[in-house]
Amino acid sequence: MKFLRAYIEDKIEINDTEWKTIASYFRKTTYKKGVEIYSGGVCTKLYYLSEGVARSYMLTTDGKEITLGVHYRKKDETIDPFIGDYISYLDGSESAIFCEALQDCVLYEADFFKLELFYESDIKYMKLARKISDTLLVTIAKRIRETMRYTAKEKYAFVQSLSPIYEEFLTDYQLASMIGVTAQSFSRLKNQV
Repeated sequence: MKFLRAYIEDKIEINDTEWKTIASYFRKTTYKKGVEIYSGGVCTKLYYLSEGVARSYMLTTDGKEITLGVHYRKKDETIDPFIGDYISYLDGSESAIFCEALQDCVLYEADFFKLELFYESDIKYMKLARKISDTLLVTIAKRIRETMRYTAKEKYAFVQSLSPIYEEFLTDYQLASMIGVTAQSFSRLKNQV
């Protein structure tokens, strides 16, 4: 969990005792490749990816998958290590987001409700919660804002610029759904690039 501690220490200053308290809220879990990390129902857990690759996605009303992003952690490279549907937790709605392990994954999971009580226990931890939610909001908002004004070709270039991990672990169908085009259009787009 040294990566989680480093992430937290980037947001607030903590000592070893405080870290032990924070760490006690997380439980180590493993998921094999192809297993759903979560799907359906109200999201009650926050996951921190310590090792592996996972994919978050939504299903349209007609059952088509739309890839939202990749969660990746290996050695010193990390992409979106937090997994969970915070909106589902906040408003008590059924989660529209699913997450599957694309490789064997090691995650640390925490109960959202218990974390909320922890955050409320000290102004320092409220600051941590705000900084984490601000970071997630900015990341999501930037991606939405940037990709809404892009053409399909520009969206594909944007995804490529984020990390080569996307093309390494996502199928062409999943990449196509991420940039909002059909698999056939994506095939033509790849040939143009």
